[in-house]
Amino acid sequence: MTPERGGPEASGSGRAHGKAILMGEHAVVYGFPAIALPLLTVTVDATVQLSTDADWLDCAYYRGPLAKAPSELGGLRLLIEESRRALGSPSRGTTVHIDSMIPPEYGLGSSAAVAVAIVRAMYDLFHQTLAAKELASLVHVAEVHAHGSPSGIDAWAASVDSALWFVPGQPPDPLPLSRPLFLVVAGSDTPGNTRDAVRRVKESQARFGVGAGPIARIGELTRAARPALVRGDYGFLGALMTEAHRELNALHVATDHLNRLVSTALRDGALGAKLTGGGGGGSMMALAADGSQQMQLAEALRRAGARQVWTPVVGGS
Repeated sequence: MTPERGGPEASGSGRAHGKAILMGEHAVVYGFPAIALPLLTVTVDATVQLSTDADWLDCAYYRGPLAKAPSELGGLRLLIEESRRALGSPSRGTTVHIDSMIPPEYGLGSSAAVAVAIVRAMYDLFHQTLAAKELASLVHVAEVHAHGSPSGIDAWAASVDSALWFVPGQPPDPLPLSRPLFLVVAGSDTPGNTRDAVRRVKESQARFGVGAGPIARIGELTRAARPALVRGDYGFLGALMTEAHRELNALHVATDHLNRLVSTALRDGALGAKLTGGGGGGSMMALAADGSQQMQLAEALRRAGARQVWTPVVGGS
């Protein structure tokens, strides 16, 4: 039974997960590479149903007609319209339910994960196969509305289960890891502001030019991190992370609390620590030597005032 014949009770479901930028945030906007990691246990679930009424959104932050949703959710309206167009579906009402574990504006890919989950639910509703490239293209519609000029990394990272090497304008490469990566991701006392952070980076970087200054150095550190990550040299990887945080500080996107969380992690023995995402608030991440230290770091960051703490383990054979 297809949704068109099945009536309002027909539904589709989709899931996506959060992401953390291991290396390369902000530099990726200037054409340098970045490395993204999946947060597979931090998920978004979406359910889509056809209805005879106008589009309706039901989530933790808004419940009502999608046309009257707050402006920051306007990208979802565009996303649903574009998805319907791609599916060749007539303009019918759509009820979208979203259940998300990812806090918005914390650098963990909330908006992209929500968009990925909705597109997957739309395609599931109409029993259509969804290619990875088509998914990324549709999610980009919502991401442009949310962030202005997104690199595209969040859309890919929210939809695949592996670490990713990402260069703007190119398909991402999965990065196989030889052993598990024990991370602690902690939210600071304030949400981030990607648009404001991007503006500040642009102003700071204008003094150096694209081929110099913190952005170029972050690009160099990211390139060095790729082989270290793949071969499991996490001591060196941690040192690169910590240096990257210093460069991000030079771009004025770290806050006092983010710096305090990074210092706490390093003082308690983390192999490396840095902010992750756009900054200006949001989240940081620390690299632990093993699962035991991961739990110790998580507790130390909670005591230091982290709003929320996650302990993902990424990859490994």
